[in-house]
Amino acid sequence: MSHYEMPIAEYVYTEHFEEMNVTQDVYLTFTDKKNSSDQFLYVYDLLKEYDWLPKKCDGSIRLSQAHRRWRKRLKKYLKKNGIFINMNCTTAKKNNNTSDQYRSRGNEAFKIKNYEESLKMYTRSIMTAEIDSPNFALSVANRSAALYYLEEYEHSLKDIDQTFKSKQYPLQNYYKLFERKGNCYRQMKHTSLALKLYSDCLSHLNSNTYLTLDVKTKIKIRILGFMKKCEEVEEKTKIMNVKYKSLTKLKFDKNSVLSKCVEIRNSKEMGRGLFASKHLKPGEIIIIEEPVAGVFKNSKWMFNCNYCFKRCLSAIPCHKCSQVIYCDETCLQKAYASYHTIECSLVYPLKEDPTVEPTHDLALRCFIRLINVMGIDHYCSMVQMYNESNFCFDIKSNFLTDSFYSIYALDGNETKRTVSNLFFMHCTASMMVSLLLLNEYDIPSNLLGTVGGSLVHLLCITNLNSYASIELSKYTGESNNNIVSNRPTTFDSVALILCSAYSLINHSCDPNVIVQTYSGIEVTRAIQPILEGSQIFTDYGVKFMSHNKEQRCTHLFDQYQFQCQCHACINDWPNYVSLGFNELFIGYDQLPINNKENNKLNIPKSAISKLNEIVYLLLTHRKINIDYLDFLFSFLDLLYYNLKKPCTIYYKCIQLIQACLYYTSDQVQYNT
Repeated sequence: MSHYEMPIAEYVYTEHFEEMNVTQDVYLTFTDKKNSSDQFLYVYDLLKEYDWLPKKCDGSIRLSQAHRRWRKRLKKYLKKNGIFINMNCTTAKKNNNTSDQYRSRGNEAFKIKNYEESLKMYTRSIMTAEIDSPNFALSVANRSAALYYLEEYEHSLKDIDQTFKSKQYPLQNYYKLFERKGNCYRQMKHTSLALKLYSDCLSHLNSNTYLTLDVKTKIKIRILGFMKKCEEVEEKTKIMNVKYKSLTKLKFDKNSVLSKCVEIRNSKEMGRGLFASKHLKPGEIIIIEEPVAGVFKNSKWMFNCNYCFKRCLSAIPCHKCSQVIYCDETCLQKAYASYHTIECSLVYPLKEDPTVEPTHDLALRCFIRLINVMGIDHYCSMVQMYNESNFCFDIKSNFLTDSFYSIYALDGNETKRTVSNLFFMHCTASMMVSLLLLNEYDIPSNLLGTVGGSLVHLLCITNLNSYASIELSKYTGESNNNIVSNRPTTFDSVALILCSAYSLINHSCDPNVIVQTYSGIEVTRAIQPILEGSQIFTDYGVKFMSHNKEQRCTHLFDQYQFQCQCHACINDWPNYVSLGFNELFIGYDQLPINNKENNKLNIPKSAISKLNEIVYLLLTHRKINIDYLDFLFSFLDLLYYNLKKPCTIYYKCIQLIQACLYYTSDQVQYNT
């Protein structure tokens, strides 16, 4: 979001000092300071003098009066322009009354069979309910029902077990849980388990004194019908000997993030980057890594684990705050040990503040994770050593394995930033330090400048190197029929993440790699052939297919302070608008001319038919078998060596591969 062509967060401080008529003097004094530590201390004292830092009032953190006044003015201005943003910075503590309101909204959505919306509301109810309360148990039980109707049977089972474990669910309704659990197992073809649960359901039903005889009879008839279906399925399964396909499971080695076919090098034009040490074909994997840190964007945290970022529809909430969920108790405890103990009361009460951007949350999380691992003293000594003018760091030796350098040695572009932007980063770091101190985090006074200066560097790093982790849009609370639509299903930008190895890749508007998320693991693979010795390129949010040259140049210079010199920019390649699936079909008569032989490109008709079959499957079913990817990568390789870029068919194939990677992401599981 921007204001007068400047990010809102940056505009706040600029406007404030302009009103005081001191901007020029402030900037001059700021730039005269000899290092980032001194610059930070100057800005921190300045904000304290002008009453801009947050304060503690009645046990809660509150924004300063000046900050709150500015927020009111901003909200009024945005409303006048038709923009509505939630600036509610109230407490993130549990509240059963709030939980009941969300559950009621979930019930209303459930009644009209809007199960996606009910899932969203029940999850929000679980997050806000007090742990071990009847409100919590009811919300979890209700969510299990929504998950059942969404055919998420394993997640429904997990919620049912959570409900039993809570021991707060009404005993007279236990029969509902046994019936639902039996239904889940029946749908999963585990008929023997289903039959046992149906028997348990009937036992609880017989001892139930709250239901009338007529109601009990109707339920019994329904259960007996389900039991009969189970017995029929059991017989058929024995005859057919049905086998179910399992996930493709791959091993992920944390100590071997980079493939052996790539290496880190320096170039005069672009500095450090990744280069191919051998010829790479489309589809070859280059990087497999876990993010060193990440934060959620918008409301996507309702369906993804706050620690590992995996999709978790039956997640458990934080025991204290109402803003995060986790896969299970293991992830919850890891998050507490790593960062959430501090963040729980620190970040989320200010979550809706428009001056706090996702990159700020990410920088703070990087800082908290580092000091929890290293301790504040060791961390500061490493920062001070890194900042020494004669310090020499060998990025090839320990960059990807060292917890400190894998984050702190990334480029932040501080020397290329404008004074106003760098000043803003120091203001943001001052707010962070103030929040840490208010939460009684012990920062020795002699290390205050080092801590603040390091936060500025981390803010610049996350601003420059973070990217959005993407997954297929699912259960966002909006009912839509994607299968009928010709347009590809939308992809959700779920989390803003920082990956050390991926951050080494430089930009091209015609990238030769693509990154894909597999349940919290980021996999980067070649999307075009890459010759030995060639540099590996990704795109920094813009590429020639979707943005014209002027748009790309503006974005890259404003955000990253460089002018792109790739072939697409030098030769001003035309745009290729994202196509609907029915526009990805290729007719044999549409094949282009072969560059070498000056006649029609010789591709077997069977290959064209197979490609069109894949397009048809995506268009009609939104499902595709992962085995088709090998064919698509080979087809792209053939086009690359026989066509001159840019070429419509070539980029049609790339777009098709991208769609297939997303639609097959649930067929692959990476295990550590």
